[in-house]
Amino acid sequence: MKRTVLYILVITLIMGTSLVDWKQVSAQSRDSIQKEIKEFENKQDELKEKQGNVNSKKKNTENKIDENLNKQDTVKNEIASIDQKLSKTQSAITTKENEITQTNNEIEELKSQIDELKNQLEELKAEIEALIERIERREALLKDRLRAIQKNGGDMKYMEVILGSQSFGDFISRSSAVNTIMDQDKNIMETHLAEKKQVETKKAELEKKKTDMEAKKVEVEDKKTALEGQKNELVSLKGQLDSQMAEKEKLQAKLEEEHQHLEELNMSLEEQQRVLKNQEAAVREAKKSAKGKLQQFAAKDKSSGLSAGGNGIFKWPAQGRFSSGYGPRRQPYGDHYGIDIAASKGTTISAAASGIVTRSEYSGSYGHVVYIYHPQHDMTTVYAHLSTRSVSNRQEVNVGQKLGGMGNTGQSFGDHLHFEVHHGIWSYRGGVNPMQYLN
Repeated sequence: MKRTVLYILVITLIMGTSLVDWKQVSAQSRDSIQKEIKEFENKQDELKEKQGNVNSKKKNTENKIDENLNKQDTVKNEIASIDQKLSKTQSAITTKENEITQTNNEIEELKSQIDELKNQLEELKAEIEALIERIERREALLKDRLRAIQKNGGDMKYMEVILGSQSFGDFISRSSAVNTIMDQDKNIMETHLAEKKQVETKKAELEKKKTDMEAKKVEVEDKKTALEGQKNELVSLKGQLDSQMAEKEKLQAKLEEEHQHLEELNMSLEEQQRVLKNQEAAVREAKKSAKGKLQQFAAKDKSSGLSAGGNGIFKWPAQGRFSSGYGPRRQPYGDHYGIDIAASKGTTISAAASGIVTRSEYSGSYGHVVYIYHPQHDMTTVYAHLSTRSVSNRQEVNVGQKLGGMGNTGQSFGDHLHFEVHHGIWSYRGGVNPMQYLN
C-alpha cells in the first residue's frame, strides 16, 4: 500500500499536478520532498504500531472484563448461599426464641402451681392440726373409757346390766342401750383411725406433688438453659455469616467498581481505535498532498489575523479566563493533560492552527470534542467539552476557523474549553503543556 501511494504520488508529481509543479520540485530538491514523504510513511508506521498496541490492550481489557464478570458470578452465588444460610439460621433462632418463650411460660405456670400447692399445704397443715387436735381429744376420751371399762371389769359389766333386767321389755331396752354404746365406741375408733390415715395420705400426696412439681421445674429450667445455649450458638453462627456476607458484599462492590473502570477503559480504547484510524486517514491525505500541502497549511497560518503576539505556533483557541493549568491535580481528578479556559456557554472555539480534522464526535469523557492534526507542525490539538461542533471528520480547517461553542458536556464541571497539544498524532494521556506553544 505504501509503495502504491508513493508510486501514484511520484506519477502525479511527474505529470505536473496543481499541487506541486515539477519545476518547483527541482528547485526545492527532490530529496527534500522524498524526505517529507518518508516522514509521513514513518508516521503511518507509527500509527499502525499504536493501533496494534491499542488493539492488544483492548483485547486484554475485554478478557479482564470477562474474568471480572465470572468472578462477580462466583461472588453472587456465594452471597446467595450465605444469604440462604442466614435465612435458615434466622429461622432457627426465631424457633429457639419461641421455644424459650414457651419454656418460660411453662416455668411460670409451674411456679404458679407450686405456689398453689404451697397454699394447699398450708391449708392442709391447718386441717391436720385440727384433726390432730380432735384425735388427741378422742384418744383422751377413749383412754378414759378404756380405763373405766378396765376398772369395772371390762365386757362383764355389760352382761350384768343385761342380766339385771326386771322384765323382758327391760331386757330389750338394756340390750339396745349396750349395743348402742358399743357401736358408738366402735365408730369412734374407726373414725379415729380413718382420720389419722386420711391425714397421713393427704400429707404424703401433697408432698409428692410438691416434689414432682419442683423436679419438673428443674427439668424445664434445664431445658431453658439448653435452648439458650443453642440460641447463643445460632446467634454466633449468624454473626459469622453476617461477617462473611459483609466481606462478600465488599468484594462484590470492588469487582463492580473494577468492572466499571474496565468498561471505561474499554470505551476509551474504542475511542483511541477510532481516533487512530481517523488520524491515519489524515496522515494519508497529507502524504498525498506532500510538500505543497505543507506549504499551504503554513501559508494559511501566517495569513491569519488572530495572532496575539509571541513566538508560539498556535493561536489561543478561545477568549476567557485561564482556569486550570497543565500537570498534576488533587484527587480524584488525577493528572491534567491540557489547560482549561472558562467563559460563558457558546463562546466561540477556534482552530489554533490550520490542519485536518481527525475527530469530531461525542465522547463519554470529552463530551463534544474536535481533534485537528497539523501536518506543517506534525502536532495535534484537542478541543473538548464543546456545546456544539461546526466541523466534521476529514475536513480541512484554517487557523482561527470556528470549531464550535464552549460548553459543559462529558465529564465536565462548568462551561469551559479543555485544550490539549500532542506531538505528532494524538495518543492516550500523551498531551504536553500547551503553554509553550501558544502565542
